Amino acid sequence: MLTLTSKRALAITISVVLAPFLLISIYSFFYIRINTENHFDETMFRFTSNSAHNCIENPIRKINVLFSSLSGMIEKHDIIEYISPNHNELNLLIPSLVNANEMLGSVLVSDNQDNYKIYPPFELENYKPSSRPWYHRDGFKDQVFYSEPYISAKKTNSEKKKEKAITVSMNLFDKHSEFIGNIAFDLSFNAMSNNMQGLVVPYNGHFRVAAMDGSVIMSSNTKDIFTRTVPALWISEAKDSTGYFRDEVNKKIVFYQAYQNPDWVAFTSVDIKEYDKLLNDSYIVLLYVILACIFCYFIMALICRAYFKQWIDTLYKNINGDDGNELPHNFAGLCQGLAKKNETLKEAVQAASTDTLTKIGSRRRFEEDSLNLVRSNTPFHLAMIDLDNFKKINDTYGHPTGDFVLQHVSKIGLERLGGTHSIYRFGGEELVAIFCGITFAECYEIVDSWRYTVSRRKWREQNLTVTFSCGIASSGDGKTLDEIIASADKSLYEAKESGKNCIYPPLS
Repeated sequence: MLTLTSKRALAITISVVLAPFLLISIYSFFYIRINTENHFDETMFRFTSNSAHNCIENPIRKINVLFSSLSGMIEKHDIIEYISPNHNELNLLIPSLVNANEMLGSVLVSDNQDNYKIYPPFELENYKPSSRPWYHRDGFKDQVFYSEPYISAKKTNSEKKKEKAITVSMNLFDKHSEFIGNIAFDLSFNAMSNNMQGLVVPYNGHFRVAAMDGSVIMSSNTKDIFTRTVPALWISEAKDSTGYFRDEVNKKIVFYQAYQNPDWVAFTSVDIKEYDKLLNDSYIVLLYVILACIFCYFIMALICRAYFKQWIDTLYKNINGDDGNELPHNFAGLCQGLAKKNETLKEAVQAASTDTLTKIGSRRRFEEDSLNLVRSNTPFHLAMIDLDNFKKINDTYGHPTGDFVLQHVSKIGLERLGGTHSIYRFGGEELVAIFCGITFAECYEIVDSWRYTVSRRKWREQNLTVTFSCGIASSGDGKTLDEIIASADKSLYEAKESGKNCIYPPLS
């Protein structure tokens, strides 16, 4: 058998102490990772949603309200008069709308014959509104249509430079739902990007809005508008209304929020190295904590190594007394000493709860069990038994015979009670038994069977006859333990007075 030395015991102790620390460290590692990932995702989703709301949803709502107002007030004659040189109210309204809304770059009003007028005015050659990409021929009433980016028909200073534009338009109908024309606004994305000025993106990221062809249409750097594109992977990955993905090619983590009509997508991108730095910073803090704990464990191990033997000796002395000649040489000796003391304690407890002569419960055990029953309001019957003429048996046949008689009566009692009920030596020749969960009649029958068996025994001692008298009392009605014992003792006295070898009260 392997001997448990002090060094081995010390090693086991340190290992047991370190095990929870290692488990906590591993748990903390994964918890930090998951918690950091969740916090990062939550922050980026919230930022992307809020920024998209300010840069896309609010302007779209204003534009839709504007179109709804115009749709309800423009009739066919208004379009004709607006396009013609004649002055009418629309000639004042349209310019004021463009000048008052910085999101609108220019406006074109056309009739159903492709006659048109542009504000601010500029020349276009061979221009036909219905042939333009923004003109939605199948548009329904009050339907606002946002075009994809297209090459503008406006002339620029450089013939080589082609300007892109996005136009929002709506077909106009009269009160009879007849198509009468179209009104279209070119959007000024430089002005719409003003909401991004001073926008601080978490984790040194970048926020931009792109059309479905990848063109950047809104950015804090207005030079990027229609001149730069987002990777094609970003557009293909933006399949849901909101989500995120990793762009391993460009080393980005991209969060997005997508819209329909207009088919725009708001992207927030963060460098993967920024995300890794966020995780590493959290791990560094955990590493410092682990190192500090390891240092504390190391100091504790040195202290234990220096004083472990002394602690064992002190513990052994406290258990066995100040007998310095029997100090253990190793941890196994301490364990043996503890085991020996434990056995001694068990024997003491057994001796206190068991009568050494009869091997039934002691009076102390009886008092503990009966008191617990009274306190828990558990109903029971108490049978108090006294051997008849026991003093005469001792005087005539000797104390060994008297002891044997007590043992025999107790043995018969254990057999009749069957382990279901409890029997104790109350003192001298008196025994008591506790019956739980049965009626008085059932209790009476068990005790009477016990009494009858004892009385029928033929002893080898000449003229020796053994009988007992019994008094039974029942708990309940708020009786204390002393009152129950007194009641049983009184019934026992009545049995003695009735001629002995009987039970009182009798069955009615």
